[in-house]
Amino acid sequence: MLYPWQKTQWKSISQQIQQQRLPHALILTGVVGLGKLTLANHIVAKVLCENTHEHDACGSCHSCQLFIAGNHPDHTFIEPEDEGKLIKIEQIRSLKDKQELTPTIAKWKTVIISPAENMNINANNSLLKLLEEPQQNTLLVLVSAKPERLPITILSRCHKITFNVPDTKSAFSFVQQSSVLKEHDISTLLELAKGAPLAALTLHESNIIEHLSQLDKDFESLLAKQANPVSLTKSWLQYDHLIVFNYLQNTVKKKLIQLQNKDDKTKSKQYWVIYDCIIEAIKLTSSSNNINKTLLIEQFMVSIMDGNLDKLSAINS
Repeated sequence: MLYPWQKTQWKSISQQIQQQRLPHALILTGVVGLGKLTLANHIVAKVLCENTHEHDACGSCHSCQLFIAGNHPDHTFIEPEDEGKLIKIEQIRSLKDKQELTPTIAKWKTVIISPAENMNINANNSLLKLLEEPQQNTLLVLVSAKPERLPITILSRCHKITFNVPDTKSAFSFVQQSSVLKEHDISTLLELAKGAPLAALTLHESNIIEHLSQLDKDFESLLAKQANPVSLTKSWLQYDHLIVFNYLQNTVKKKLIQLQNKDDKTKSKQYWVIYDCIIEAIKLTSSSNNINKTLLIEQFMVSIMDGNLDKLSAINS
């Protein structure tokens, strides 16, 4: 299945496949929630398909049936062995050994690595050797929401395919057709998901909407300096911290616009400090460093109540 916002990229890729000009390595990039892995599988299915005259994989030939069943001998899917962990060098080494063999059923051997930014340093180095000496009729597809974490030596050897979020109207329409959500909730979810429709639907499944009113109350108590950061932190640990901080960022941004219209410079200054605290919390949450989440939330709350960024900034120093 292709999503509406993937049609342009697929048209280009399918033409390259038809004309036998497909690069030996691709990297699909874009924010989380755009179906990059779905398209990666779509590409691989077409490459492995025995019916070369179709625009898409036929879905019925022996090769397609094996791929659909998840046990095609000429295809390898590499992901972290445990969720959130790194891809190890042993996984790439085993891939290297497999790539030296001739295809068993299809004319191609294919590999998908997702998320590619989760490879450790040694795994990156091992993959680089494969990219430097590509085997004939071998396709490597890397999927990454954070390509900036990959070495430039790998990025430069992959043909980059970028996915942008669809326009607001299209994204809204997609989520509306895929759910029974109220219009206001759709807008809120898309805002939290940075405009990515699939990420918005995933957030809906997590019941985040039900928690937002409580988050608003908690944030108000922090601004009024009436909260207990220690006890409140225990409550916030149940949430996805990046989603919480993104939500608060949007809330404060709207407040700043209101204050700007009222020309309230004193209040604006206070909220700009709060905004800086939220941005710093987002940076810390998004970093590859192993940040203590409890400490991060506590210091964030203290920083909001004190109107001072120093304690939050000190976490990563």
